[in-house]
Amino acid sequence: MTVSLVAATNAPLTAALAEIARTTKHIPFKEVILATTHHRVLDFDTNNSAHLALRRDLLRAAELASRRARQEGLAAARANEAGNQLEPLVKAALREAGLDARTPATTAGNAQSSGYPDLEIAGAVPCYLELKTFSAATANTTQRSFYYSPSTAPKVTHDALHLLLAFELAKGISAGTNTFVPVRWKLVSLQDLEVDLKFEFNQSNRGLYGPGQAGARLGEGVLKD
Repeated sequence: MTVSLVAATNAPLTAALAEIARTTKHIPFKEVILATTHHRVLDFDTNNSAHLALRRDLLRAAELASRRARQEGLAAARANEAGNQLEPLVKAALREAGLDARTPATTAGNAQSSGYPDLEIAGAVPCYLELKTFSAATANTTQRSFYYSPSTAPKVTHDALHLLLAFELAKGISAGTNTFVPVRWKLVSLQDLEVDLKFEFNQSNRGLYGPGQAGARLGEGVLKD
């Protein structure tokens, strides 16, 4: 009787977990942003002179940042580390191109670097800009490289264009050190982007090894000299 009651009690939870654990594909990103932030992803309008001026300034900034990165070289063991070094160069180039680029503030009012999007561009055409790097070898693969996680304090706080500026990096060696240099860039509108949803179940170290988990611990040992 007890077993059947437990099974009956857990049945709705099991069914719900089975449902959310399924990967959902081809979800319009603009619908994800609207649902999680209550703000719209605006379409880039090729007939809007303000949109065209923004694109011109963004492409100018991309070239400026690329040339400086090529001159200096991005010393890093991995491409994503080189991408982190490229971000301040891009931000400086955006400002030099006349754009008010800043780290986005959350709905709680705190400027936050981590998470989507990387930059906010204020002005006549509000814009969020995500920065990415890639290599020629991965450009046309199914490797996942774009992520968005909903938050209770999102960084998207108004309707805006959502664009992505990606730099193709080539790897080389300079003075015996791994370096990366930009060889190409792409400016992409995310208005028609489709994303996949995959749930993740997680736990912290405290939840695994902390005092509250003593009952689950089956053994423990300490090495002594």
